[in-house]
Amino acid sequence: MDGIVCANCHTWMALGTPACPDCGAAIILDGEHKNVIDRIQPNCLIHRYDGSDMLEPAVLLKEGKSNVKVATRLVEYAKPVTVPKHKVYAFDQNVYSAIQALRNERTATIRRFDQLIQSHWQRLKPYQAGAKGPREK
Repeated sequence: MDGIVCANCHTWMALGTPACPDCGAAIILDGEHKNVIDRIQPNCLIHRYDGSDMLEPAVLLKEGKSNVKVATRLVEYAKPVTVPKHKVYAFDQNVYSAIQALRNERTATIRRFDQLIQSHWQRLKPYQAGAKGPREK
């Protein structure tokens, strides 16, 4: 954990801050009077980038007519990300995990192909004019 969010005004603060710099509330980190948010529990998946297959877990903070405001990290509570409603999905850990596993597998496969291509390139020898080719022996 690298920070906390005031539960009153959603201001991002560094750990060890004695009071909220915006609303002045004293920071209480635990117990029944706890007044900070120190972790998020995702309740939706968002698709932010056109042409990408990446989903991100997020917390829906505010819903408008055509957009929603979400936070993917604690620091975004103060300045939430705006996403069109049609790019917000119910949180499903199994689907999210399956997509992440496939994305990781794709990355590993591409890395392996790049290494194989590089090994072929390293076997290339410079062309020398006048040298006999494989057919001219």
